[in-house]
Amino acid sequence: MSAARLLETARAAGLSIEIDGGDLIVEADRDPPAELLNELRQHKAELIAVLRPASDKLAVASIEVPEAQFAQQTCRDDLAERAALIEDGIHVSQRWAEGFAALCSMPVPTGFSPSRWQRIVDAAGHFLDRWAAEAIRCGWNDRDVFACNPARPDARFDYMGLVLLLDRCEVVSLDKTGADLLTENNTALRYRRRSLPADAVNLWDLAAA
Repeated sequence: MSAARLLETARAAGLSIEIDGGDLIVEADRDPPAELLNELRQHKAELIAVLRPASDKLAVASIEVPEAQFAQQTCRDDLAERAALIEDGIHVSQRWAEGFAALCSMPVPTGFSPSRWQRIVDAAGHFLDRWAAEAIRCGWNDRDVFACNPARPDARFDYMGLVLLLDRCEVVSLDKTGADLLTENNTALRYRRRSLPADAVNLWDLAAA
């Protein structure tokens, strides 16, 4: 479920969701469903990224700015704000935070269906929220997590970093050599860190392709 859909579901259930620094503040006049609370915890990073731009209402002076220039600047400012909040909220590196903020906003890359891409973005946010600190401690780098083939990111498994394998799996443990995964059908898999082809790029680099 996308962060936007999750917010709609939560509000329909009577929950009020705001951000305070790097925390989600959830208020309700009755006990919310446990499944919904679990979804909110799993998607904390994405929810913060979505809520952040709307949380700061700034008074804007009436200044003539060309529309294209204004749109580009707004996009840059939006990504910077999202990245800063994600970094503060879940204590990941600035590069990973900025990369995730870009994934939340970029168009769906060639080869991915919108639903598959949304699952990947959601999985990236959950990974950063739950496993980023441990991955960094174990020496994982950008390519271990976010690598892909620049021409066929959807199909070249020999280029794929961990995140591209998480659209229908979840990480259950992680160490220096790889990560243990569990599929929707409760099948155990092992992702092994390895040397990737030199021309591999990070997922967020696809936005500039």
